[in-house]
Amino acid sequence: MNGMPSHRVAGFGPALESAPLLSEKLEDVLDSVHVNRDGLTASVSGRAVTGTSPLTLSGQLATALYQVIHVGRPAVEEGRGPDSLERDLEAELAGAVPHRYTRHRVPVLTEDQSGLIVGLTGVRVRLGPGRLAEGVAESQREATILVAAARPSLSPGFFLADGSMPLAGDDPVLRVYVHVRTPEAAVESWSKALEYLEAHSVPYRAKASSSRGLLPRRDGVVVYVGSRHQAALPGLAQAVTGTSDLGSDCSPFTRALAPGVALAWEPDDTRPGMRNTSLGEHRSRAIAAGLVKEATQPDGRLKATFVRDALLEAGIDPSDPSRNLSSPPFISLIEN
Repeated sequence: MNGMPSHRVAGFGPALESAPLLSEKLEDVLDSVHVNRDGLTASVSGRAVTGTSPLTLSGQLATALYQVIHVGRPAVEEGRGPDSLERDLEAELAGAVPHRYTRHRVPVLTEDQSGLIVGLTGVRVRLGPGRLAEGVAESQREATILVAAARPSLSPGFFLADGSMPLAGDDPVLRVYVHVRTPEAAVESWSKALEYLEAHSVPYRAKASSSRGLLPRRDGVVVYVGSRHQAALPGLAQAVTGTSDLGSDCSPFTRALAPGVALAWEPDDTRPGMRNTSLGEHRSRAIAAGLVKEATQPDGRLKATFVRDALLEAGIDPSDPSRNLSSPPFISLIEN
């Protein structure tokens, strides 16, 4: 949309203060959503949404926005819909992981006749046989250990694997989304993505839909990469775009990197209930909150203004929802 109104918001810097109310894609999202003034009914691209109060409607509306707008599921589902969690792709996805273990450098907490006890992601772990990759460094009391790379039960509906080198905990994380239309595309793009990342020594985490019933979806494969490795992302996009039956769509909450491949920064929102939400869930909740507030508490301002305020409260850049207000810049290879 051209000619969108600008809106100045004090305290967020000149660029954001003079930016349009919302990105063009978010304006299009708002055009597809209707919330009734009673705060009990709404629709998203024709999908009916109901609630017993404005608060519950906001939650249900966020779910519909996530499924229809972000994931790209049909407004009207046929058959089992997107909630099927049969893990019928898990064996194929596991077979495509090119390594068995992730190497972690961890502190040694104690050592006894039974072996080492180390600290791994805040948990005391006793090492099993064969899991010590390198001897203990006496000066630092650290060790390199081997942890199973495949973690199939960590994310419901998805098969998850860590790279042979894990993500650094102090580096902001980017999500790379791959739109897959078929089970075959999910396995092929997953295999190509992991092979590329391993060949280029990129630390990462990745997940793929482990159920045929969850496809097609714009986040059928998701790769998590630290900001220090942004330069590898154009090559990653090129590696997966040759996949058969790859989709071409991207969520309006993301930035397109190639047809069917998009990226966004991991949400940065410390408010209660917002930690550990996915990108799609986080953006959907903020938009739903703004829309329901506009419908139930109108004050003459534009609908887009209410949504913009909700996005800013959630730490989201309204002119580019792939970014948080706190996000570091994209490198020039991605900006262009």
